[in-house]
Amino acid sequence: MIRSSSVRGLSLVSSLVPSFALLASLSLTPACDGGKDKDTKAGDKKETEEKAPVKERDPGTSIDSVNTDGPDISGPVPPETSAVFFSVDGALIPLGCFDKDKGKLLGGKDCGKLVQKDGEVYLKDDDSTEIDTIGEPKNALCEPGEGKPTSFSTAKLDSGEAFSFGVYPKSAAQKFISVSREDTTAGSRTGSLDAAEKKAVEEAIVADSGKAAGEPVNIHQVASLDVDGDSQPDTFISANVINPKDTARYLFSGLFMRSSKSPDKLVLLDKTKTNLEIYTLLGAIDLNGDGTHELWVNAAFNEGGGDRVIEIAGGKVNPLAKYSCGL
Repeated sequence: MIRSSSVRGLSLVSSLVPSFALLASLSLTPACDGGKDKDTKAGDKKETEEKAPVKERDPGTSIDSVNTDGPDISGPVPPETSAVFFSVDGALIPLGCFDKDKGKLLGGKDCGKLVQKDGEVYLKDDDSTEIDTIGEPKNALCEPGEGKPTSFSTAKLDSGEAFSFGVYPKSAAQKFISVSREDTTAGSRTGSLDAAEKKAVEEAIVADSGKAAGEPVNIHQVASLDVDGDSQPDTFISANVINPKDTARYLFSGLFMRSSKSPDKLVLLDKTKTNLEIYTLLGAIDLNGDGTHELWVNAAFNEGGGDRVIEIAGGKVNPLAKYSCGL
């Protein structure tokens, strides 16, 4: 369960307002040689020259909107195809998936059977986006070396390249939306909430854990993502209360969601059971194509951490599997 770092602060592109890079039309300027006939011909050519066509992009997906100059991720998306979402730690660790044949979401090792050797996988990190080929099963760096591996190798990962997540098939990456660098930066973000919002968080924490009453509330993250497709941002708040008698532990630490459809209600998505973890929303992906994105959440403590995918359905919170890396 040991990982190389505690809090995974990823430099990902914000997806709240997709930006579209338009291809500028190519305008040819004739050389100036004083020849009237040449100028006229050049002018005629300029008027009749066709503009380069602009490739249509999907405004609902951040990966697509920032990928105009990146690798080709066209192709089928859920529910037309099965899909697997991975975290990466030296190998592809399956976190959640959609099984087209069963028409259901699955998690963890149950996703392995959907992965085909030599299939193309989309890999993403702060500064790079690549398409790689899935290889043999392989233990991730954070996984024990015993037993049958449930993670997968790729050539780039085997060569030491580092990525944050992967999506198989590559076309399913169109369904991913990411959290901005600012939102994933570790540290107190109390200033990101107004007084009423922070009071609501404090009340929700005390309602869950009376021991935290009267203690300062620290805001680790405030992130906004439209995860239900209504074009209105939903808010995610990671908050914690340090135990004054043991500052290495928390009286409370958890991740809340405030839906744009129920702005007066805070839903607790996950909380620490060991009083050690701190939570960060890293992104979301619509694995089954139903219009609601599943949440990619990291839980970290001083010596390591792990990730998992959480489904929100019918007002209920449904983790698809346990946290990765033995957490």
